[in-house]
Amino acid sequence: VVAYRDLVERYVEACRKAGLKLIGIDLEAFALLRALDAPRPEGLPPAATVAVSVGHDRSTLAVSDGRVCEFTRVLNWGGATVDATVAETLDISMGEAEAVKRALSLGDEVVPDWLLGAEQASDAREAIRRTVWAFARELVSSLQFYQSQPGSLEIAGITVTGGSAHLPGLAEELATLIGVPVTVGDPLARVEVRDGVDADEQVGSLAVAIGLGIED
Repeated sequence: VVAYRDLVERYVEACRKAGLKLIGIDLEAFALLRALDAPRPEGLPPAATVAVSVGHDRSTLAVSDGRVCEFTRVLNWGGATVDATVAETLDISMGEAEAVKRALSLGDEVVPDWLLGAEQASDAREAIRRTVWAFARELVSSLQFYQSQPGSLEIAGITVTGGSAHLPGLAEELATLIGVPVTVGDPLARVEVRDGVDADEQVGSLAVAIGLGIED
């Protein structure tokens, strides 16, 4: 892994000031893959694992052969992109736009009449779809670049996670646009959750943090 020295040194300095002993620096893409899938046993043929963490400001795409991360890319698309689009379309604040985003679904035409009128709901839903289409194009372009490399593997499906991956209907919309199955991953699948700990619907936002705690 190659990284800008200034970027790494910011984390090193933060740990020094906190009195923490830094024993290593990990890559977000590696943690994402570890959280969602165990390493493929040796002896089995390689198979592509594609994971996408959809965050607030950006998304991380990672492709693995089941044991090693072969390709990663950061995309400038996230929940804030959707919020900004809805806010502009309806002429409302970003906070109000986030509430609208959470209330709407790309998978149906149900109108949350406690929040929006029918015309507003339709306009907002179409605006969200347009920005999701742009995200899908970015994903397709990245995966096509990966597959243009020697030794690349066939893409059988994509697993999405992250706080913004819980946008209702997002996985289904991406599957339709990209042409491969898209499922919402469970970042708790590889860890044991204590009794009494509730995992809310935004648990996807913990995927990278959970992966950083897993050693494979």
